[in-house]
Amino acid sequence: MVNRNYEIYLIIDGNFDDPAVEEVISKYEKFFKKNGADILNIDRIGRRRLAYQIKRRVNGYYVCYELSASSALVNKFEKTVRIDENVLRSLSAFMSSRDLKEKHDYFTKKALLMNAVTQVVPETAAAPAAAESVEQTEKK
Repeated sequence: MVNRNYEIYLIIDGNFDDPAVEEVISKYEKFFKKNGADILNIDRIGRRRLAYQIKRRVNGYYVCYELSASSALVNKFEKTVRIDENVLRSLSAFMSSRDLKEKHDYFTKKALLMNAVTQVVPETAAAPAAAESVEQTEKK
């Protein structure tokens, strides 16, 4: 089978403590590796308040798996996750080469902007301090 790129999002029960959440994350990581998927990245987004209750829960821990796998494996994963009580919701999205390029470009631009902002902020923070020292010198 041909491997395709996917993004798979999970919302894990937010009432779990951190070791239990990591156990669920590693469980599915092992599942993907065992079945021949190449995991490109695991993004632990973190705990968030849900927009509405899911299974009487108001908080969830969000995780994103970026992987290269066959469609049969993704179908198998979806069946497995459907019966797992620890996972509140899941979403599997196919990522075309165009989508991957746009995502890469977006995050590259975002990183450049963050670098520019962090370089400007120290300079502007130093400017008021310099102005105060000039005022104090003039008063003497």
